[in-house]
Amino acid sequence: MPDSTDMTLGPLQRTHALIADDIVGYLERLIVTGTIAPGVALPPERTLARDLGVSRNALREALTRLDSLGLVDRRQGSANRVAPSIPLSAALAARLQDAGEEFAHSAEFRAEIEPRIARLAASRIDDPQLAALGDVLSRSARETDPDLSASLDIDFHTAIARATGNPLLATLGELTASWTVEARVYSHLADEHRRLSHAGHARILAALGAHDAEAADYAMRIHLSEIREVIERVRAADPAGGELAPVGESAGDQTRAPR
Repeated sequence: MPDSTDMTLGPLQRTHALIADDIVGYLERLIVTGTIAPGVALPPERTLARDLGVSRNALREALTRLDSLGLVDRRQGSANRVAPSIPLSAALAARLQDAGEEFAHSAEFRAEIEPRIARLAASRIDDPQLAALGDVLSRSARETDPDLSASLDIDFHTAIARATGNPLLATLGELTASWTVEARVYSHLADEHRRLSHAGHARILAALGAHDAEAADYAMRIHLSEIREVIERVRAADPAGGELAPVGESAGDQTRAPR
């Protein structure tokens, strides 16, 4: 593992948020998707601020917040480092409490893209790829840690994109994971939600194994609809620690199956 990143981290794409918020969001995505490896040293603050095109004060504020989220280790007199392990459920779920617009964009993007990827994958997936997906599914059935469960979720969906045999779609699948990882964490915080996600993956895998493009498209749509409802329920729960609302009838249950 490299001791420091050799990436040029920037320039920062600005939104309507505060500069520190944009920095936190940008670096957080690079960290949680593994673009910046765990444990590596970030560039010196002067260099990083220059590359991002931000002030050092805004950068320091962002790094302090990333430190409080457990994503960066800040120590006086030494380089800022990415944390050796990334607490997805604790850090990311907390940050998204007020990110309703970001969540809506994430859900809409997945609903538009992933069923089409599943449809194409069904016609091209081979036996080794099916076996690899089955292994991910088996491991997710036994996983109780929210962080690891979310990682297996990402593995499952990116493997489907690779199964299309189209490198551009495979890359899009990886980008989808990086853009939606924060929202996905919500669907892995509780046992019942992880079971629902696993059941959806099982239906998708069955359709892929049958090389049924229509069924794969439909299974993915139902899965994403169910997960969207779960995420909405969790986000609407008491942020101070109230009990999570139980999973009820999902939106997907009301969707007509294809003829």
